[in-house]
Amino acid sequence: MTLLGGWILALLAGGIPLAPLSGGPDLVPLVPPPAEFTLSLRDGDWRVHVNLRPGDPQPGAVLDLRFDVGRQKQAEAGEPQPVSDAKLMLTVSGPGPKLRYLVRPLGDAGVYGAHWTPSGRGLWTLALAPYQEAGPSVSFQVGAGEPMPASSQGHMVQASRMVLAAGRASEPAVTVRQLMEDLGKRWQKEADQAQPDPAQLEAMSRLLKAVQGQVPRAHAGEGAKFDSLAAAELATLAKGALPEATSCLECHVKFRDGWALEKKR
Repeated sequence: MTLLGGWILALLAGGIPLAPLSGGPDLVPLVPPPAEFTLSLRDGDWRVHVNLRPGDPQPGAVLDLRFDVGRQKQAEAGEPQPVSDAKLMLTVSGPGPKLRYLVRPLGDAGVYGAHWTPSGRGLWTLALAPYQEAGPSVSFQVGAGEPMPASSQGHMVQASRMVLAAGRASEPAVTVRQLMEDLGKRWQKEADQAQPDPAQLEAMSRLLKAVQGQVPRAHAGEGAKFDSLAAAELATLAKGALPEATSCLECHVKFRDGWALEKKR
């Protein structure tokens, strides 16, 4: 096995467990995501909505932090306007060493993110502030290995993760990233078999059909490319074969993870 092939298999092997197949063609259940913790903070005319996943942080486990940053000027009415050009830094202090992280934009307007792994049990203070130009200065506490403190004034939420048939748009839908993770687990299971299971191939086809036309907003101008990649995978599955790992990777690194971005001319 090549180094690239081993890396791809390692990438696909990580993540969520394989979900059971649905008994019918309309609904493919995905693994329920972990509960998330959300809270809203204010700093003058700045508004910051914070999302922590999972919502019960544990020492030694990676925590995904997302910040939805907007600004509500006094002369304006309506919802805060997303701010996409902020230069933000996250400072973490508590039972372990004090750390600083640059908070990166995630593609959607006003949305930023960072990953942090609590090194010890207890209450940690997270402070978000600009390191350049203007931005919000807010802080909140996170409990690692213990309940969230009342001072956080947040709440736990459970997002739905279902792929639904056409005509049921009123129901919650899966995110593109979650769908690709599920596809990856199914692909890995079948790649380890001497002969792919036709039922699993059919399930993968249904997932790919569900994602067509749902290009991530960060790549809104590349819908045709996104759909063509999905169509190529569908054509392979229709022949009773698994797609090559390298063909899956092309879609993963760009549309799922955003590692490869084309420069605008």
